[in-house]
Amino acid sequence: MGNLSSTSIYYWIIWWSWWIVQFILYILIAFLVCDGIYQIVVSIRGFWNQKHMPAALRYRKFIVLIPAHNEAGVIAPLLDSLANQNYPKNCYKIYASCDNCTDNTAEIARKHGAVALERFDHEHNGKTWNVRWALTQLPMVEADALAMFDADNLVDKNFLFHMNNYMELHPGAEAIQGVLDVKNPDDNWLTRSYAIAYWFSNRFWQLARGLWGLSCTLGGTGLVIRAATLERIGWNLESLTEDLEMSTRLILSGSKVNWNDAAVIYDEKPQDIAISTRQRTRWMQGHYWVFWKYGWSTLKSFFITRKLQYLDLFLYLLAPAKSCLGVIILFAGMAYTIINNMILFPSISGSTPQTMIDWILFFGLPLFLLLAFCLLCVIVGPSMHEKKFTLRYVKDTFAYLWFGLTWIPILFKAMFLAKDQTTWVKTEHTRNISIRDVSK
Repeated sequence: MGNLSSTSIYYWIIWWSWWIVQFILYILIAFLVCDGIYQIVVSIRGFWNQKHMPAALRYRKFIVLIPAHNEAGVIAPLLDSLANQNYPKNCYKIYASCDNCTDNTAEIARKHGAVALERFDHEHNGKTWNVRWALTQLPMVEADALAMFDADNLVDKNFLFHMNNYMELHPGAEAIQGVLDVKNPDDNWLTRSYAIAYWFSNRFWQLARGLWGLSCTLGGTGLVIRAATLERIGWNLESLTEDLEMSTRLILSGSKVNWNDAAVIYDEKPQDIAISTRQRTRWMQGHYWVFWKYGWSTLKSFFITRKLQYLDLFLYLLAPAKSCLGVIILFAGMAYTIINNMILFPSISGSTPQTMIDWILFFGLPLFLLLAFCLLCVIVGPSMHEKKFTLRYVKDTFAYLWFGLTWIPILFKAMFLAKDQTTWVKTEHTRNISIRDVSK
C-alpha cells in the first residue's frame, strides 16, 4: 500500500509539473505572439511613401563630423562625396576626428578639404569616446546642426539638401535619421544578406514608425542632430552603441528621432563572417546594456504618459531578450513534445488532438514562419528599394535564412558580455569605391 501511495504521488508530481511547464510555455508564447502582431501592424505602414518635401526657404549651417580610426583606405571617397554636395559650400564644414590613428588618415582628410582633429587617448578608445571628445572641439555655436557619418560611408549628393528641407518642414525635429543603404551589396552572400535586411528595415521598421508618428532610432551614421539638442542633452554616452543610447535619451526627454526617406547614405558591410560576428556582438553588447540601464524608465514613462512611443521603445530595447526567449521556448517546446509524446506517453500520443497541436506548434509552424519571413524579406525589401517588383534576390533566401540563424549564438553570448562597454573592436573597412560606383 505504501508503495502504491508513493507511486501515485510521484505520478501526480510529474503530471502537474508538465501541466505547469505547458502553462508557462503558452503564456510566454502568447506574449511573443501579441508582440509579433503589434510589430506587423506597425510595419504595414511601410508600404506608404513619405510626403514630398518642398525646397526650404533658407540654408541652415551644418557641421559634418567623421569619427575615424585608421581609415586611410576608405575615407577619401567619403570626403569627395561630401565635397560634391548639392548644397552651398559656405553652409557646411567637414571635420574628421582621427582617434589614435597610426596611419595617414589625418593627412588624407586635410588633402580632401576637411579639418583633421587628432586625438590620442589609449585608455578611452572607440567611437563613443571619440565623438564625445570631438564635440568639445567643434564650433557648434556657429552651426544649426551636426551631421555625422562613418569613415567608410558614401553620401548621396542631395543628403544635406534633403535634410535642410526636412528641418524646415518639421521645425520641431531635433534628431533626423537618413536612409542607410549598402555600398557593397553584391560582394558575396553576407553583404547581400546585410543589404536585404537594411532594405527591409528601412521601410518596415524606420519609415513605418515615422509615418505612424512613433520614434525611429538613430543608426550611428547618416544622422543629423540640432545643435540646440546637443546642448540640451549632451553626448556623455557610455555604451558601445552610442546611437541607441542617444535615441533612448532623446525619447525619454520627450523628443523623438525622425526619419527622412529622401536623405541617403551608403554604408560598407563586412564580407567575412568572423568580422561580421564581432561587429554584431558589439552591437548586441551595447543593446543589452542600454536596455538594462533605461528599460525600466521607458516602461515607467509609458504607464505615466500612456504614450505609445515609450512602449514601442521598450519593446525594441527588449528585442534581443525576446529573441533569446523565443529560441528557448522553441527548443523547450520541441523537447516537451518529444518527451511527452514519444517517451512518457507514447501509447496515447497518436490518438489525441493535443499531440498534433504540439507537433505543429513547436516544429511545423516555426519552420514555416521562418521560411515565409525570409522569402518575404528577399522579395519585398529589394522591390521597395528598387521601386519595382523584383525576384533578383530570391536565390539568396537560404543564405538570408542562414544569416538570421547566425544571430542566435551572438544574442546569447552578448548577454554575458554586456557589462563590458569599454572593449571596442574596430570593424575593418576595405571597399574603396566612389559614389558614382554605387549610384549606377
